[in-house]
Amino acid sequence: MLAWPGIDARAAPENSERPLLSYAREREAKRVAQDPGTARASGVNEAEHQREQSRVPKDEDCAGSLGAARFAEIHAEVAIARQQDGDFAGAATEYRRAITCRPRDANLLAALAGVLFDARDYAGTRVAVAASLAIDPRSVATNRLAGNLEYVEEHWAEAIARFRYVAASDPDRTQAGYGQLMYWLAQRRAGVERPEFIARTPGDGWPQPLLLYMRGEYPEADLLRPIEDGDSESNSQPNTSTDERLCEALFYVGEELWARGEIDAARDYFAALVNIKVIYFLEHGLALAEIAKLRAR
Repeated sequence: MLAWPGIDARAAPENSERPLLSYAREREAKRVAQDPGTARASGVNEAEHQREQSRVPKDEDCAGSLGAARFAEIHAEVAIARQQDGDFAGAATEYRRAITCRPRDANLLAALAGVLFDARDYAGTRVAVAASLAIDPRSVATNRLAGNLEYVEEHWAEAIARFRYVAASDPDRTQAGYGQLMYWLAQRRAGVERPEFIARTPGDGWPQPLLLYMRGEYPEADLLRPIEDGDSESNSQPNTSTDERLCEALFYVGEELWARGEIDAARDYFAALVNIKVIYFLEHGLALAEIAKLRAR
C-alpha cells in the first residue's frame, strides 16, 4: 500500500549514525552563517491597528452586536499574529476575546486549545478541547488535538483511540498519514508488540516516506532525499518545504527512538526540530512538550 518512487540516500553520509540529526545541524549552521541576525517582522502591531480601526465593541457587548462574526475574526487575526511570534499566552487571551463574540464557535475553541497546548497549559487545553468537541464531536482536527494531549500526558489507551479515529476519518488521505503516524507511535509507546496502521488507501507524496520508515521498510538515511525534494520546483504539496518536512521527520523519528529506549538521542532530535522554528506546526509544540517532560525527569 505504501510506496515512494526513486528513493536513494545520496545526501546521507554512509557512516553517519544519526543522518537526520547530522543533516539538521549542518543546515542550521549554514543558516546561521548566511543570515546570523535577521529577525522576522512581527505582524502584531498591524493586526492591533486594524482592530482599533474596526471599532470592536467591549467583550461583554460583542456577542449581541450585529458584527459579532466579523469582530471574532478580527480578534482571531490578532491571536494568530501573537501565535506566530511565539506569544502563546497572548494568543490565548485574544482567542478568548474572539470567543466572547462567538461562544459556540467550535473552531475558535479548538484554536484556543492549540495555543494553550503550546503554552503547556494542559488543564486549560483539556477544557477548551472538551468545549469544542461538545459542539462538533466529529472534528478531525480537534480530535487530533485531544490525541496530542493524551499522548504527552502518556494516557496511551486514550491516545490510541483518538488517533485511530483521526487516521480512519480524515477525508484527506495525505493528512490522514499524520494520524497514522501518531496512531503507530501511541501503540509503540504503550508497549504494543506489533503496531499497525489503519487499513486505507494512502495519500501521495509526503509524509508517506515516514510511514515506510516506521514499518522498517528502509532506514533513516533514506528520508533525506524526499526531505530535500521539498524545496524542488516540482513539489506542489502545500506546507511541505524542506524545513517543514525536516521538522516533521525529526519529531516522528525522535519519537521512534524514544520508543526504542534511546532517550538522549530523542532529546537531540527534538532540540534540532525546535531550532528550525517551524512554530506553526503541531510537531513543534509536541517537541517542546516532550523536551519539558524529559527535563523534568
